Amino acid sequence: MNWETMALAIALCIVVICVAMTLWLRKTVSLQGKILTDLSKRIDALQHASRLQQEEVHEVRSGALAVGAKVKDLIVKIEHLGDKVAEVEYLDPATRMYTQAAKMVDAGATVEDLMRECELPRAEAELLVSVKKSHS
Repeated sequence: MNWETMALAIALCIVVICVAMTLWLRKTVSLQGKILTDLSKRIDALQHASRLQQEEVHEVRSGALAVGAKVKDLIVKIEHLGDKVAEVEYLDPATRMYTQAAKMVDAGATVEDLMRECELPRAEAELLVSVKKSHS
């Protein structure tokens, strides 16, 4: 084989190698492009999910603050009502008598104790003792 044929064979091998390398590089670049596209979609999805989660946390926090404010208002109203009930009990002699009788029953007073101390009729004293015992 002469050197011209050999140079031509070497040049042909180099061309074949270059074509093969080019095809391989195109395939690799194409695959990397697909991977990058997939990763980009995943990042977008994660960012969207993160935004949604932040919005949900904000909504829950806002709701919790509103509920807390309502609870605080209700506590104030309940305390006010408790004061009003105590005031009514104190001002109304009949209510005061039944309040005292209920406290006595809680302390273990008998029907006779209620009749004597609170001047209740036997039927009312028995009813009070019966109701208090059924709730215990």
